Amino acid sequence: MNPNLYIARQPILCSDESIFAFELLYRDSNKSSKIQDDREATVAVLSNVLNKFGVKNLLGDKKAFIKADKNFLMHEVVFYIPKEYFIFSLQASMNLTDALKERIIELSELGYTLAINDVLLTKEVLKSFNSLLEYITYIKVDINSTEQNLELLKEIATQVIFTKVETHELYDKAKKHHAKLVQGFFFSKPKVLEQEKFDPQSLRAVELCNFMMSDASIDEIVLKFEQNHAISLQLLKYVNSGLFHFRHTISSIRQVLTLMGRTPLTQWLMLMMYSTKTNQSEQESETALMQLLKSRTDLMVETSKQLKDTNVQNLTSKVYFLGVLSLLDALFNANIRRVLDELNIDIEIKDAIIDGKGVLGEILLFAKSLENFDIKEVENFCQKYRINTQVLEDLSLEVIRSANEFELSRRENS
Repeated sequence: MNPNLYIARQPILCSDESIFAFELLYRDSNKSSKIQDDREATVAVLSNVLNKFGVKNLLGDKKAFIKADKNFLMHEVVFYIPKEYFIFSLQASMNLTDALKERIIELSELGYTLAINDVLLTKEVLKSFNSLLEYITYIKVDINSTEQNLELLKEIATQVIFTKVETHELYDKAKKHHAKLVQGFFFSKPKVLEQEKFDPQSLRAVELCNFMMSDASIDEIVLKFEQNHAISLQLLKYVNSGLFHFRHTISSIRQVLTLMGRTPLTQWLMLMMYSTKTNQSEQESETALMQLLKSRTDLMVETSKQLKDTNVQNLTSKVYFLGVLSLLDALFNANIRRVLDELNIDIEIKDAIIDGKGVLGEILLFAKSLENFDIKEVENFCQKYRINTQVLEDLSLEVIRSANEFELSRRENS
């Protein structure tokens, strides 16, 4: 395994904001810019995924788009890639020789799914692929393409995935052009119009969190839970799921507290703030935010354990709380300052979220940088705190596996 290989994934969402697939992103840290040898990078990633980590652990029940250049497509290794899991994204700038065109047609006829990779749409792009569009299932179009060029999409039957959709304004632009699939983190940001009141069930979860972190007795905690029937029911279903292996079925909140402990229960409550939808369509649409939340908090916590001499008391606990709070503005559709003021959050955590201050702020920035695949920032953090890239790769993969497992369990018990 290449010890300098960075890997991450970004969600591709359906129009109802449920997860359709992922794009796998990867880079060799020895390269000063983007990968020059895509074939080598693709083979390295797929080798790691298939041989070490396992495709199910990385993707769950979804497919993944991977970049494929001419060298990779023409290499015999392409036929060993499982077509039920991976979609090859062709570079729009490729020189489409006759041999390459024949290979693209061959792959399509063998059942492989092909896409045109992220591109600013122009007439020239469509013209270059015109004879191959019937063999290509998806075209990934940068939402920042001009309105005039986006109108060209009406002329093709290929399914469109709008990329770089990072704000709700850009999401509205994609919907204007009849978007069915989008890629970007717009869902993790609040909309422009804020709601007047926070979701009551989420607020109850927040209040329970605050109460759990106080010096309340077990009797007081049990009483608080018993006064929140919906949350108590979710908790009991969760602990009786396949994630746990208790010898006997758990039937009371007191048992949960005894067996799980206060800290894990508090962490579960924080996650439940983001999981309060009541019908199936709403539960599906929140999946992307929940996956991001789970991945971000786990990565931040595991990364914090690698840091030495930070002079921050209870660093791991603060980091988990920080990770959860960092997405509350998206949950409540409100300005993050307003949310934090409402909850009376500690100034150290508030400064980390709003201004990126201190060690906590650096850890949050690191997690966001990896999500956005800003490798320069990731490397700066790793160098400052002497985190080995092999350790980072293992952490990243384990975090993804854990998020998939959590999502599967959540679906089974929803």
